[in-house]
Amino acid sequence: MSFLGHSILILACVITIYSIFSVLLDSRNTKYGFPKVARFGIFAVAGILTLAEILLLVSFFNHDFSLYYVFNYSNLSTPPMYLLSGLWAGNAGSLLFWAWIISLSGAILLWRSNKSNHLLMPNALFWILLTELLFLVLLFIESPFRAAAVTSVDGTGLGLSLQTPLMLFHPPTLLAGYALATVPFALAIAAFFNRHMDNTWVLTARRWLIASWLLLGVGNILGMWWAYAELGWGGYWAWDPIENAGLMPWLLLTALLHSSMMYLRHGIYKAWTVLLAITAFWMIILGAFLARSMSDDLSVHTFGITTMTQIFGIFLLVVLGYVIWLLINRRDCFYSTPMEDILISDRSAFALFNWIIVISTISILIGTVRPLITKANASQDYFNMVNLPFFVTIILLSGLCVLMGWGRLSLSKFGRQLLCPLIGGIVSIILAIVYGWTHWYTFIPLFILGMTVTATLYKWGRDVISRMRGYHENVCAAFYHLLMANRSRYGGYIIHIAIAIMALGIIGSSAYSTSKSNQVVNLGDNITLAGYKLTYRGLLFDYPSHADGMLATVGAELRVEHNGVAAGSIYPTQTWNFINDDGEIIASLANNSVAIRSNPIQDLYVILLDFDYDSQAALITVMVKPLVQWIWIGGLLLLLGGMLSFSAPLRRLPDNKSLEELSTEHTE
Repeated sequence: MSFLGHSILILACVITIYSIFSVLLDSRNTKYGFPKVARFGIFAVAGILTLAEILLLVSFFNHDFSLYYVFNYSNLSTPPMYLLSGLWAGNAGSLLFWAWIISLSGAILLWRSNKSNHLLMPNALFWILLTELLFLVLLFIESPFRAAAVTSVDGTGLGLSLQTPLMLFHPPTLLAGYALATVPFALAIAAFFNRHMDNTWVLTARRWLIASWLLLGVGNILGMWWAYAELGWGGYWAWDPIENAGLMPWLLLTALLHSSMMYLRHGIYKAWTVLLAITAFWMIILGAFLARSMSDDLSVHTFGITTMTQIFGIFLLVVLGYVIWLLINRRDCFYSTPMEDILISDRSAFALFNWIIVISTISILIGTVRPLITKANASQDYFNMVNLPFFVTIILLSGLCVLMGWGRLSLSKFGRQLLCPLIGGIVSIILAIVYGWTHWYTFIPLFILGMTVTATLYKWGRDVISRMRGYHENVCAAFYHLLMANRSRYGGYIIHIAIAIMALGIIGSSAYSTSKSNQVVNLGDNITLAGYKLTYRGLLFDYPSHADGMLATVGAELRVEHNGVAAGSIYPTQTWNFINDDGEIIASLANNSVAIRSNPIQDLYVILLDFDYDSQAALITVMVKPLVQWIWIGGLLLLLGGMLSFSAPLRRLPDNKSLEELSTEHTE
């Protein structure tokens, strides 16, 4: 199996290199202006890497421990669903998965190419192939098909902390989002090289961009959920360098989405849009570099210090150098329609929105790369203090942009439209005070969240009313037809509301969380916190089936009362692994499972830190975290809005309509 796997990777690498040279040198074109040999090569590489993925998956399900990667991330007792997750559980597997998605992206892009974008294809697919080659080279450094030194009858197994349903979704979602961002990058750099800076590349890249943005957003939220529910530290975002490596491209893609709207509608922000597409991709490769160049003490998500860092570094420098050359050599192709000097307009609001996102990303980048220099992570306080004002302002601008629509507003008209959002902001503060929130520093972001949600609903409601009057429809019919006719716009509205709801959950769980840490409890002892009374009932022991029979699960039983009403029991657990090392039994903590009692108002979060077998004493931490569930509700809404926007048909400009003509129109 090792020989077959390596042969497949070698074949993919040879075809990729040949296709790259074919793109550069071959003049025999298909009907869409792309070399025939390279066209065959792109489809062949996609098929070959699909075969490699299937081969690795079969190796996992057949328990082929002759492969070191399979030995390291599975064993005979690994459930089938987690055998599937072995495809991306380790460094080598994640690189193969990433390369596979890039190859499929290139094949689909070429398959769907047409006369409108055929001029972009040679250069775009050259960069997709070059990125593909990067990952294939890395797979020779660390291959999932490397043979084990000794074939064993059983494997090491996937860590218990990774045996969670989230393992099936979080890593592949992020990796797919990273891979799909290659397409907007390649199209942007092709348009840049060709001096072909019309709307063609943006329209071609738009669905790829939305898909990448959505996958990265959902992947980050799933990672937050995993950290909160599985890792047992009470939080969901630690500003870990590898976490930030997933956040920074998402922020830049957010700016790119908004910049591309201005590009298509007004013919402005051409250089900005191209550079955002390139920078987002560059940040993704930088994140992959960081994940393989940091030690375990700097990040819990790193693969450790590997020999791949030089390869990533060379690729980053090649891209950077090429872009600098293009900026110098193609600077004359960035003519945009001049911006009007109007303060209250979609153009000024979008410009401010994008600048704030970019500045916030730079501040995160500074804190993220600090460990490479100082060997110490930047503090969470640094990230929170620097980025909180940026994030709150971004949410405010998202609401104001909805009110402005496409065009300019007089100050008086804008003031009238602000009335309802201002009332919504005031109502949100009143509700917070009634609920018992008293920290003054939360009132400003709460006011902004209330304004943003109200502004979005107000504008949406006005659109529905206008359609009811114009088409004589009832409210349900008008809402449905409006939604289906403008999926991109109203998908964006849902996303704005989703992010505001997530921000509400973050504010509530951060500013109003209460806890009692490191509480030593004996049988019958009580812990009281925020209306909860937890009575310790003792330890429970279980010995789950396992290949070597040396696992033990220890749980603490706590009876819960809330405001004097019995609410059942809660069971935080620890799972211990016992290893026989030459007659000496060594115990290690394999997994710490927190117990969470969740509702829309608050979460009861209980962690078992330690225990004493003889006395039945336990060391417990209890937290009450308000509104956490709204973070996950917001995440679901973000997924819904993103899918709705992705499903919107592309609206191509008529051939006889220029961007300058379009920029004078302010139609909805």
